[in-house]
Amino acid sequence: MRAHNQAFWPSATGHLRVMVPGLCLAALMTTSPLIAEDIRGQGVAERQYDAYTAQGVRVGSFVLRPSLTVSETYDSNVFAANTGEVSDFVTDVNPNVVFESDWANHSLRLEADLEQSLHASEDSEDATDWTLGVSGRLDVLTNTEVRAGLLYGSLTEDRGEPEDIGAAAEPTDYEMFEGSLGITQRFNRLSFDVDAEYADLDFDDTPLIGGGFDENDDRDRSVLEVAVQVGYQLVADTVVFLRGTYNDRDYELDVPAVALNRDSNGYEVVAGASFELGSLATGEVFAGYQEQSFDDPSFAAVSGIAYGASVDWYVTPLTTLRLSADTAIEDTTSGGASAFESQTVGIGVDHEFLRNLVASLDVDYTEEDFSSSARKDEIYEVEVGIDYLIDRVFSIGIFAGYEERDSSVAGDSFSRETVGVRLRSAL
Repeated sequence: MRAHNQAFWPSATGHLRVMVPGLCLAALMTTSPLIAEDIRGQGVAERQYDAYTAQGVRVGSFVLRPSLTVSETYDSNVFAANTGEVSDFVTDVNPNVVFESDWANHSLRLEADLEQSLHASEDSEDATDWTLGVSGRLDVLTNTEVRAGLLYGSLTEDRGEPEDIGAAAEPTDYEMFEGSLGITQRFNRLSFDVDAEYADLDFDDTPLIGGGFDENDDRDRSVLEVAVQVGYQLVADTVVFLRGTYNDRDYELDVPAVALNRDSNGYEVVAGASFELGSLATGEVFAGYQEQSFDDPSFAAVSGIAYGASVDWYVTPLTTLRLSADTAIEDTTSGGASAFESQTVGIGVDHEFLRNLVASLDVDYTEEDFSSSARKDEIYEVEVGIDYLIDRVFSIGIFAGYEERDSSVAGDSFSRETVGVRLRSAL
């Protein structure tokens, strides 16, 4: 689904980066040499240099951070079709505003994000996505903090998703509401975290080629998730933890309005560690077990190993290697399946040629195994690009990507190539 990730805030758009020798050479010729000081301990792409980082606009004890990103992309297969691919040029306009506190204690953050995609030829694929969110932290005591957040958005489902309808005249729109509440309590080396998240998804009916609509009421659902974590600080920057998570997924329609009852509940229990190994690496790794049980007796429980990783290895002062892994049991209404197990592994590298010239490469592999169905998909993604920071206000980037879905279901496989350029401004 476009613009929605599992973190509370939506991810920034335009994350593909490509290294082009011509641009690199031009930048090297026109920019002062980089002094190779060892500033490992922070990812190359996350570094903020005063000369190239927007400072924001101070409003009392708050900081306003507006930005605008405009990109032009060539997409070789805008419909994510198995045959008869149609290419197009896509213009994306993405204004974003963040208004956040600058307090010694507590915090408050508001964010508004809009992304409009305009196609040169296939205007049926045009989409306007937006989100509004607020989050905050209350430092009750020295060792006690309370967190809360709300997010609402009107979004568009990407072509090529498992739920995408082959006869759809345009992508499916949906509304999303999320709310979260959490508390952390520390006792010397021991810490307790309790987090609750609630999400509600409401899908619009999808217009069909030739007229009519495909009703999506059977996809409308709410999800409640509660996680409890106990951590222990082994050394200054290393915490081992045990985390248990319970979820309840409640679909709006029940039998006999629909043929199958897709309500379910499940749990995940994992053990892991978060660490900072000086200037060498930071991250989190965990492993355990997960299971999802369904109210409908025709659906067998889905279970398996749960694991995850997010590690940044600072190979040199100018190079960061990123490793990631994730598993999840996801809802689906595709082909009568009850759910699908998703397993993703990825590797990425960021390299700082100059303080204002950063290149990245990302490679990801995902396997989706559909329960109560013969369907199994494999997704391959490669993304490369480069960003050139002109000054504190402006930056320009070029990017390219390749995506392939190899599905056991006839007609659901596809591949696409993208290449484009983007310009970003920020205050």
